[in-house]
Amino acid sequence: MKISRRSVLRYTGLTAAWLTLTGCAPTGNASLGGCLPDWMKKVLRVPSSDASSASSSAASSAASSEAAASSELAASSLPGVEQPEAADSALPAYDADPLTGEARSTDGRIVGVMVNNICNSERQNARPQRGIGSADLLIESKVEGGITRFCALYSNVNNIPEIGPIRSGRDQFLQLLMPWNALYYHDGESIFCTQFIHVYNYSGLNIGGKNYFNTPVHPHVAHRIKRNKNVAYEHTEFTSAKEIKQAAADAGIGLTYPYEGTFFRFADYRTDAVNDLADAPSARSILITHSASYKTSFAYNSWNRNYKMSMYSNRTKKFEAAVDELTGKQLTFANVVVCFANIAAYAGDSHDVQEVQYVEGGQAYLFTSGGVQTGRWEKGHPTHPIRLYTDAGEEMTLNRGKTYFALVDNDEWSNFSYQ
Repeated sequence: MKISRRSVLRYTGLTAAWLTLTGCAPTGNASLGGCLPDWMKKVLRVPSSDASSASSSAASSAASSEAAASSELAASSLPGVEQPEAADSALPAYDADPLTGEARSTDGRIVGVMVNNICNSERQNARPQRGIGSADLLIESKVEGGITRFCALYSNVNNIPEIGPIRSGRDQFLQLLMPWNALYYHDGESIFCTQFIHVYNYSGLNIGGKNYFNTPVHPHVAHRIKRNKNVAYEHTEFTSAKEIKQAAADAGIGLTYPYEGTFFRFADYRTDAVNDLADAPSARSILITHSASYKTSFAYNSWNRNYKMSMYSNRTKKFEAAVDELTGKQLTFANVVVCFANIAAYAGDSHDVQEVQYVEGGQAYLFTSGGVQTGRWEKGHPTHPIRLYTDAGEEMTLNRGKTYFALVDNDEWSNFSYQ
């Protein structure tokens, strides 16, 4: 049980953020302390101006190849992804889709698109969203004011239909994408997100960001749809594969990448392996609470071996099927992954922008084949991929297919249930 965690994080959030961000040396005024008062610089132990100058000099020498540097950001961390071992040496080399674990059929770069999920009233409403039913991996996490947001990930830009409403970026999603050299696509971003982008030289793969700290900006391309005369303007922006490719071309970003690992560990497609979670407790219904007004539930369909997704609507005060407006079909997933973490607002005047304490790790749950497996997740550095481990210390094995992945505040653990 946590003791006064909110109060502690209120005063230590910036320190934690600084320690995380300086895992790699900041460049120039990328240091968070570059715009802080002297007293806070001392608290955060910001490097001296001489050190900052040295870092700035090093950054200048690499500025001409920013996009290339971004593409190489996490190359050294990806080989750590364990691949399934083949029982038969005659099997072909393992070459799986990085997001689904299926046999890889494309050399596309992963694209992550930020999608709005607000549902507070008729005016403040983003549902039903478009295009998220086609995502290979759908990530949900609290962003501010108790509201959650999605990041929809696709293995190939050509598989992205019209998608949206799109919204601004947040660092808790960026940190999951960085190890994979993924294209991060959104409209605007928090200052904390820009800080990570600047420190880790990720602006070459960031489209739709802000120029805080003089960070290079690549404009996004999108269009507006007046879905309902009562829906607020900020919930009417959409994009598509064609527009994303145009924005990437304008920025000089390549949309192919030679991945050698997978986001999660998957059952081996070469042997048609399936993880039935033998002897694991049954879990055919799941309730995930992100906040009082944002809850996501799943019901297992044994016939199709997938989980049907529903979301609580603060507008109608009831759970409703989560559907893709383009198809009218309810969202389904082969796997549901829930990771609990210390989540709280960044300290100071952050407007309640939420920070996920990745360095601490936390409790993990894998739901697949109608069962549940418990364990722990780890992500020790922003450029390291997240890892899921069983209680026995082995890496969890997901079944091939689409995955819903939730980052949930530890404070909501008592409101989490399955049966």
